[in-house]
Amino acid sequence: MKQIGRIPSPQERAKPHWRRYVNDSLLALGGGVLVTSLIAAGHLYPRIPTISLVYLLVVVALASTRGLYAASLASLLAVLAFDYFLVPPLYTFVVSKFEDLLTLFVFLATAVITSQLASAQRRSAEEARGRERETRLLYEQAQELAALQERQRLARELHDSVSQALYGISLWAHTVREALESSEPEQAEAAIEDVLTLAEAGLAEMHALIFELRPESLETEGLVAALTKQVEALRARYKLTVEADLVDEPDLSLEKKEALYRIA
Repeated sequence: MKQIGRIPSPQERAKPHWRRYVNDSLLALGGGVLVTSLIAAGHLYPRIPTISLVYLLVVVALASTRGLYAASLASLLAVLAFDYFLVPPLYTFVVSKFEDLLTLFVFLATAVITSQLASAQRRSAEEARGRERETRLLYEQAQELAALQERQRLARELHDSVSQALYGISLWAHTVREALESSEPEQAEAAIEDVLTLAEAGLAEMHALIFELRPESLETEGLVAALTKQVEALRARYKLTVEADLVDEPDLSLEKKEALYRIA
C-alpha cells in the first residue's frame, strides 16, 4: 500500500534558493528598465500623467508568477526609475514639485498593496493545489485499503466455507474407499452422495465468492441486475429472507457502479 509522506506546506515550498533571488532580481530590474525605456522613448510623461500605472503590469505579473519579493523589488525600482529618468529635474532623485512627490508616493503605495494582494492570491492557489494533491493521495490510499479489506474478507470466506467443504469431501472419499475395500456397496453409495452434496455446496460457494469479486452481470446487465442476483444468492446461500427495493438503472460509470455494489 502506498504511504503518504509529509506534504510540505506552501511556505516551505516557497523558500527560495539564492538563485531564485538572483532571477527575481533580474526580472524586476529588466521589467523596470523595459517600461522606463518605452516611456522615455515615446516621451509619454508628463504628456500622459497616469502612464506610471504601466509599471503596475510588471508588478502584478511578478507577484503572480514569482512571489512577493520580486514584486516588492519591482515596485521600489519602478519608483526610483520613474523619479530619476522621467520626473523633472531629470537624472536626480530630487523632487521639486509636491504633485510629483505625491504621485510617487501614491504609486509606491499602490504597487506595494497590489503586489501583496497578487502574492497572497498566488499562495492561496498553491495551498489549494497542495490540498487537492493530498486529497487525491488519501483517496488512492482509501481505495487500496478497501481492496485489501475485500481480499481479506474473501480469504476468510474461503477458509470458513470452501476449505471446510473440501475437507469434508476428503473425509467422505476415504470412507468410500474403505467401504469399497470392505465390500460394503450401500455404505459406499451413501458416502458418495455425501461427497456430491459437499462438492455442489463448495462449488456454489465458490461461484458466490467469484460473483462478489466481480459480477459479470454488473458490466453486461447493470447495477440493478447485479444487486438482484446478489439478493438471490444471499437467500440461497444463508437461507435468509432478503428484500430489495431497487429503482431504475442509474446513469453512472462502471467504476462507480462497482463501488456502489461493494457498499451494498
